[in-house]
Parts: sequence; structure tokens; C-alpha cells
Amino acid sequence: MPAYYFAMEGYNVGEKHDPAIDTLITIQYQKIDLTSGEPLGELTILKEWNNSEKSIVTTFYNQFFKPEMPVTHFIPVGMSLDYEYEMLISKFKKYNLPAITSHQLYYQRPRFDLRSVIVLLNDGRFTGARLDSFSPKKFDESHMKKWYENKEFKKIEHYIREETEAFLKLLQYLNKHKTRLGITKKEGPAHQKSAQTTPPSRAEKALPSHPKSQATAMQTTKKPADTRTPTLQKSSAQITKAQPQSPRKSPARTTSAGQRLSVPLNQFRKHTPTKKKVGKRE
Repeated sequence: MPAYYFAMEGYNVGEKHDPAIDTLITIQYQKIDLTSGEPLGELTILKEWNNSEKSIVTTFYNQFFKPEMPVTHFIPVGMSLDYEYEMLISKFKKYNLPAITSHQLYYQRPRFDLRSVIVLLNDGRFTGARLDSFSPKKFDESHMKKWYENKEFKKIEHYIREETEAFLKLLQYLNKHKTRLGITKKEGPAHQKSAQTTPPSRAEKALPSHPKSQATAMQTTKKPADTRTPTLQKSSAQITKAQPQSPRKSPARTTSAGQRLSVPLNQFRKHTPTKKKVGKRE
């Protein structure tokens, strides 16, 4: 959205300024970067003494306030913009331009007024809360009436350029050092942060449910070393010798009655070899 430094200079007939009857001398504006305060274009000064009040008001209206233009087409940035807004309402009506109301200016159009910041810097006091108190600006507008009456237009233009430069330098300084206040923008609600969280590009693989590898399991379940005195290992022969000898049981005793051989005893005798009888020679 384009932001513009914006200001007007008026000539007052009475003792105080009244935008309803003051003569509009100049309209000045310059495109700027609101985040840094740096100028993005040259300063434009519409001068009443070169044309007429009607001419500069109509030119400004056609550039920024036509009905088809969005309200964000012109975002004014300045110091005490109430005077400028009331002057626009008065002059648009005076020269039969499409009327603009205070509601449209104050409530429907964005603006940035440095006046409140200057009051804060001035310890909350409105008296003395001026641009020249916090910037390199040297003169105030008290000389404007005298310069206009004496037709010292060069001094008026010099004052306008000096005021513009002082305003932009102060705005640039505040933007550059705003972090020194120690005030930062707080984070949004939790539901907004969760909604803004970008989902992962791919789902992570689930860990396998089976146990760890055998080597890892042995390492993790390894018992601490036994500090007791180790027992001497005996040989198999010593173990056999130490065990008590059980009496050998006969086949008849070791074999149950159902498992005994059903072969008749005389059959074994039939095949038992007999000794030859040694006889005498005949």
C-alpha cells in the first residue's frame, strides 16, 4: 500500500487557524516506505501563488480522491493531520467536488499521525510536543503568515522542504531504533500456530515391534561380572569317580515282567554248546 508524507500550509486571516475559512497556500506530498521512512519519490509541492487555490485542490483530488480509487491508494503520513483533513472537507465542498465526509476520512481511510508519538516522547505533555523539539527543524509556522503577506514565497518553499526532511529523518530514526524499546510483537494463539504449522513432507516410519537384534539384546541384558571366587572345574573322570557306584542289577530285576523274554529256557539250552567228553582210545 503506497504511503505518502502529507502536509498543507494555510494562511489564516484571524488570530488562529480555521480550516473552514483559511486560504490554502500549498499541498505537499512525497511517496515513502512506511517500514523504513525512506523516500521513494520526489517531493511534490502544489503552490497556490503559481496557479490558484481551486487549481491545486482539483489537481490533488483527481490524483488521489476520485470515487473509483480505493481508499488504500493514498495513505497519509504526517504530523497533526486533523487540520489537513478538515481543510480537504472544506475545499472539496467549496469547489463543488464530490463531497467527502469526516466519517469517510477518519474511519474509512488508514493514516499514520506522528503526533501521538511526539506526545509520548514529550513525557506525555501536549505543550511543547512539536516536530522542532525532536528533529533538526529550525523554524516553526509562526512566520508563515508574514512570509505570505510579504510574498516571500522562496522562504515558504524552503520551510516546507526543511520540515519534510526533518519529519522523514525522525521517522527513519524511530523505525531504525524501535527494537531498543524492548517491546516485541507477541505470538498468536496456540490454535493459529498449530494451523500454520507445515505438515511433514513424508510420514516417519514406525519403529519395528520386534525386539532388538541379538547382539544389542546381549549388550543391554548383560549381567555384571561375578566378583565371587571362581570354583575349580573338575574333569569328567573326577566327577565319575566322585559319584557313588550303584549296584548292578540283574536283567531279571531291571526288566519288568511284561518285558521278559518269552523264549523258553530249554530253547537256549538247545543251542548251548556242550563240552566234548574226552574218552579213551579204543
